[in-house]
Amino acid sequence: MIRFRKPAALFAAVLILFSAALAEDNMEVDDISIDDLLDQPAPEEEQAPESSGEVFIPSHGSPWDHDLGSSYWTTPMDITDEETVWNMLMEPINVIDLGSGAGKNHSQRTKKNLYMYREPDENSKIVGEITNLSQGVRVIEHLDNGWSLVECYSSSFANHPKTMISAWNILVSGYIRSKYLTQVQPTDQLALVVDKLSQRLYVFAEGKMIAELLCSTGLVQKNSDGKWQPYNETRSGEFLIINMTGSLDSDKLKCAYAMRFNAGDEIHEVPHMVDPRDKTWKYNTTEPSLGSKKSHGCIRVQRLTNPDGINMKWIYNRIYSKKLVGKVKIVIWEDWQGRQLPVPSPDTVLYYNPNKGQYYHSAEHCNMASKITFTPFLYSQLEEEGFSKLKACNFCSPPRRESEIQAINEVYAPGGDHEERLNILRQGYYDYLAKPDP
Repeated sequence: MIRFRKPAALFAAVLILFSAALAEDNMEVDDISIDDLLDQPAPEEEQAPESSGEVFIPSHGSPWDHDLGSSYWTTPMDITDEETVWNMLMEPINVIDLGSGAGKNHSQRTKKNLYMYREPDENSKIVGEITNLSQGVRVIEHLDNGWSLVECYSSSFANHPKTMISAWNILVSGYIRSKYLTQVQPTDQLALVVDKLSQRLYVFAEGKMIAELLCSTGLVQKNSDGKWQPYNETRSGEFLIINMTGSLDSDKLKCAYAMRFNAGDEIHEVPHMVDPRDKTWKYNTTEPSLGSKKSHGCIRVQRLTNPDGINMKWIYNRIYSKKLVGKVKIVIWEDWQGRQLPVPSPDTVLYYNPNKGQYYHSAEHCNMASKITFTPFLYSQLEEEGFSKLKACNFCSPPRRESEIQAINEVYAPGGDHEERLNILRQGYYDYLAKPDP
């Protein structure tokens, strides 16, 4: 038996481009302590957008009882509920372990996938794939015959020539051998939340959210041969950081501070190109698009340090120095159709430089201009004369303008379909499922 949710979303591209910030005094802060970061004021209250009242969870649309399985799958995708999100991040993660037979070394084993079957029988139809050692699954039921019913977003990458399991990021359930299931307790030293709707990375440590960074997840796009690549969509779910790749090349782009979390998926610094004249790193072709979908499936994260000195380099160095590989949980929230971004409270305090400043900020001190103490103003004033032409700072990740939020919410409004192209490309999978088992 298979259960899956076919998304109702139609593709529409909303690329909210952020202008690349030219740092007046960009000071790197790599040795910031967790104790300093935890002593921060609570975020301003946001206004909930108009909606149908539906609460969205990662297992949205699942036919299974919401009380079953680990808390990731049943926790509302609400980053403002810090305590609930933290409790979810500390929940043990159920992963599969195929043993030493899956490869000669750890790197090989973490790139192997396990098939999910329609029935508890390896002769039945394959309905999805799970990545070894890193991908978390929701355990629905353990059977007495050595099989378990599990649910997750299928980790399908390129078309499989034999099985045609092109279930690109579809929430699917199926059966696997129970012997492969194991639990891992994540560390409380660091945890990451990526929201595909807000295109933000939220950094947690020791019970608190300590940073919000710009990021870019995958965008379904054409390759150099003009063919659509549905596997560019970043797969949602809960995962473990399993490998410190360090660097990653993608055509002419180079990605520093890369960490692998799901077979071929990695989280890394926003890509750069190397200037052949002086070998300097240039980010001008990639940095402006942070905060919108853009990658080929990996997660791009800002390299500009926020007011507390946190960026992708800081995250990488912390995991490396504290020997946290295999222990850090990263969860990716699906941008389900119907989800809406909240509008910040009108009383939210923002900051700017009244002396010909071009940007608005989330803090009075920012690494864009570390020697300046910015002047406060209110979010409700953002469209008034004197503020309306200010651009969002790429260092401190201030909230979007209300007009930008409304544009995104319109694309994700209930009843729409923000991923029409992806759904068309998934049709082969649905046709495959409709055929009888061999």
